[in-house]
Amino acid sequence: MGVFLVLVAALYQYKEDLSELVNQSTATVSKPQPDKRVIQDSSEAPRPTGSPSEEKPYFNPPFDPNHPEERYSKTGTRLVTINELSAHGPEGPLQPIWLAILGRVYDVNRGADSYYGPNGGYKVFSGRDATRAFVTGEFQGEGLTDDVTGLNPLQLEELDGWVKFYDKDYTYVGKLIGRYYNKDGSPTKEWYKFKRTLADKVKLLEERVREDAKYPLCSSHYTEKNGGTVYCTDKSGGVSRDWAGYPRRYFSPGATTWRCVCVHPDNLSSPHIRLYPDCDPLSSSCKVNKEKLDQLRKEETLQ
Repeated sequence: MGVFLVLVAALYQYKEDLSELVNQSTATVSKPQPDKRVIQDSSEAPRPTGSPSEEKPYFNPPFDPNHPEERYSKTGTRLVTINELSAHGPEGPLQPIWLAILGRVYDVNRGADSYYGPNGGYKVFSGRDATRAFVTGEFQGEGLTDDVTGLNPLQLEELDGWVKFYDKDYTYVGKLIGRYYNKDGSPTKEWYKFKRTLADKVKLLEERVREDAKYPLCSSHYTEKNGGTVYCTDKSGGVSRDWAGYPRRYFSPGATTWRCVCVHPDNLSSPHIRLYPDCDPLSSSCKVNKEKLDQLRKEETLQ
């Protein structure tokens, strides 16, 4: 009777998706286990991490560790619910230990003793998708979420690096039904949004590489007697070339701060470069007048 009520409740909650649920190709495999509690979709098990309360809940039916059901997509990819992932936490009723990042679930049991087990330094990641914490270091409360809203492109690139790390060093289990994957295993809008932003970051990096080749960074040195000096050689900035250039303060398009670069004579008219105070425009080195530069920073920030 209890099983019937749970089934009715689940079907009622997801009546809008009933046809998709009926057609979804899933397989079930019963694995008798010692008596363990049923993980309900309640405060006992984590809510869809990072999802605002007004959003439609993710597909996350109750999960019974005594009779676990394995779900698969039509293509055979293992699908994991949030409640099932929680059961594979550091002190959960099921082994091995799992974690998820960007909706990808991994078996991290071989790192249990040192990292992901009850006494491990990274146990906060086990049994959940705490994607955001991988790059923010926020290991408590709302910081343990899969929501990457507000992260900058560099942080998103770092997350992509973590995914590659787990792909290489640990065993991939499947997809977590939630923010990044639908209950049929297809990517969600959030997944596509992440990929688009990551692609934009790659474009920005490519532009930066071209920019660095055109405007290599200056060399610099400092002595107590003479203070700081910036200068240009044919190898400054790690870019070997057949010209040395002239030190200039360079403002990337849209930036409010500058960096010292070596400018080719043909590019001295660029609107993105400015002279160092009290420096000969055609000198390959300039003394750094800290007081004047600090004043320029204030003035240029106000413009």
